[in-house]
Amino acid sequence: MSVSQCVTVLKSLVLVATMLIDHPKSGPLSSSLWKVVDLFSGCGGMSAGFHAHKEYFEIVGAVDREIAKPGRGKHKASSTQCNSTYHRNIGVMPKNADLMTLNPQTYRKELGLNKGELDVLIACPPCTGFSQKNSKNHLEDDPRNQLVGRVAYFVEEFLPEFLVMENVKELLRGKHNHHFLRLVDQLEFLNYSIYANIHEFSNFGLPQRRERALVIARRDHGFIVDNPLKPIKNKMTVWDTISCLPEIDAGEVHPSDPMHLSPGMTSIVQLRIKSIPKDGGSWGDIMNDPDISESEKHRLLIPSMFRAKRGSFPDVYGRLKWHSVAATITRECGHVGNGRYAHPEQDRLLTIREMSLLQGFPSSYFFEGPLSARYNQIGDAVPPFISSQIAQYIIQLRLTPPIPKTFFQASSQVVNQLSLHQDIGMPFCV
Repeated sequence: MSVSQCVTVLKSLVLVATMLIDHPKSGPLSSSLWKVVDLFSGCGGMSAGFHAHKEYFEIVGAVDREIAKPGRGKHKASSTQCNSTYHRNIGVMPKNADLMTLNPQTYRKELGLNKGELDVLIACPPCTGFSQKNSKNHLEDDPRNQLVGRVAYFVEEFLPEFLVMENVKELLRGKHNHHFLRLVDQLEFLNYSIYANIHEFSNFGLPQRRERALVIARRDHGFIVDNPLKPIKNKMTVWDTISCLPEIDAGEVHPSDPMHLSPGMTSIVQLRIKSIPKDGGSWGDIMNDPDISESEKHRLLIPSMFRAKRGSFPDVYGRLKWHSVAATITRECGHVGNGRYAHPEQDRLLTIREMSLLQGFPSSYFFEGPLSARYNQIGDAVPPFISSQIAQYIIQLRLTPPIPKTFFQASSQVVNQLSLHQDIGMPFCV
């Protein structure tokens, strides 16, 4: 950072402090709750964070096509069945529609909103086409990526004060980030200031390793000054989050919580999991154990494991480690063979409740649909623990005076990295 940038930032902070002293916070009138619409609403992960602040926000609309993986025309798309989950927990039934073809003006009028009346537009398009974990994305630009640019049409029609977006980090830095850059151009044309950065959510209280891009844009106001999330000193762990839940077996449903259930497993998968060391072990431990005979290894492991290079796919058939954060939860989390999703001690896949707690959902959240669809919903979701912080940040921004752009034009990149936050915690098993 140059000396001139430092001076600019210091002046800006003095201005912010002065504004906060001279303009005390006050809450909104109960008769004028801030209206929120959620595009690509899924099971409600992003909406849940705003719904938790009912004294400020009102969810007035949501849209989701309930399509898990369109398959690029090669196979029939599966259904997420997420709209029922959203309705049960948020209280609004999402419109089942394709946002690539849904007319923004028609939908705005359907909701009974005037232009500029919406306060927050949430839009978290599918991440599959951007993720570097999908090898096809290194060669092809998935047609679904166009949904990022499509968001601009809804912003132009609704003219919300805020736009909130979450996606994989490649949205900002990947091969196909031109979709995001075009969105930025359109937002700036509409006079939006934009915060865009990559965050490791475990640094902000989520008990899971989850690196994601976060975008917040605001219309007709000054720059968004600092990081919207609140860092913590000590990361939350798997132990902190799920150790207090009662033990159950694979295929069992706990009588006091219908979400505390885990699917049954075949006898060979059950034996494989039992053979994996507790508290962080994986299939590699079986392969490298000199006390296990070759014939027993061939009985316990699948053929592809013998062809794999040493150290590859370390999380497959892996157990979580108690005193670490969980591995990244994806939509494929519904099988122990898809990642490190086995319980640290019990010989089974994590339950719906355990998986959702590690994804930052409240302990009362209820997931609808078949068991596989419920796991898909959790893996696809924005963690509500994170979205709640975003909602709190927007509350803070709306209740304090805007920061003039002129103070930050020389160093907007530096300003985006400032943080003035306090510690937070998660009230689960700690």
